[in-house]
Amino acid sequence: MSNKLVKPHGNEIIVDDGSKEYTIKNKRGKVLGKFEFSPTDTNIVKRYEEVVEFYNSYQLPKNPTETDMRTAEDEIMNRISYLVGADAKEAFFSILGAFSPLANGELFIENVLSSIAKVIEREMNTRTKKVQSRMNKYVAKYHN
Repeated sequence: MSNKLVKPHGNEIIVDDGSKEYTIKNKRGKVLGKFEFSPTDTNIVKRYEEVVEFYNSYQLPKNPTETDMRTAEDEIMNRISYLVGADAKEAFFSILGAFSPLANGELFIENVLSSIAKVIEREMNTRTKKVQSRMNKYVAKYHN
C-alpha cells in the first residue's frame, strides 16, 4: 500500500478509480471530442466481448426503415456507452453516425470498437507490467 495518502477534504472520500481522459482525434490530428473511462477495469474485457457479440449478432429487418436504422444506432450507441461508462453518443457519435461507411469499407462503429480495444490492450499491458514489477520487488527476497 502506498504511503502517498490523499488528504481528506471535509466529508469527501477520494479514491483513484484508474480513469483517464482520452482525446478523440481524426487521422489529421484534429480534436473531435473527449471522453473519460477506466481502461483497466477488470470487467471491461467482459463488457467489450458482450458489446462485440451484440454488434455481431444484431439483425436488421430485410428492408430496414429509417426508424429501424435509428433504433439500431441508438441500441449500439447505448452498448458503447455501457462499455466505456461514458456518454458514447456525445463522445463518438456526434462525430459520425454509427453506420457511416469509411473509405476502407469499415463502418464507423467498427472503427470505434477497434480503437477502444487498442486502448484497453495497451493500458492493460502497461499496468500489468507495473504490477508485476512492483510484486517482484516484494517477493525477490524469497527467491534469492
